[in-house]
Amino acid sequence: MKRVVYTKVEQFLRDDDFIRYVLDSSPDKDSRWVSYQTAAPQIRAAFLKACDILLHLDDCALLTPEQAQALKQRIFRSLHAVAN
Repeated sequence: MKRVVYTKVEQFLRDDDFIRYVLDSSPDKDSRWVSYQTAAPQIRAAFLKACDILLHLDDCALLTPEQAQALKQRIFRSLHAVAN
């Protein structure tokens, strides 16, 4: 199966696996997401910005308060579904 390479922040933020990877206190070191840390500069920048957004949702200038709240709700639903 061929994996899509994300190049935009929005693509990362729509991926539940990425969200779990970032928010997991002990992320899988063998995850496909690790490769983004050494990707081409533009791709790496989008990856890091998406990580930063997830880790700082409450003070992110890129999202409106409504968007931040909607994203948080989706994150919690996704994480809850995985836990069950």
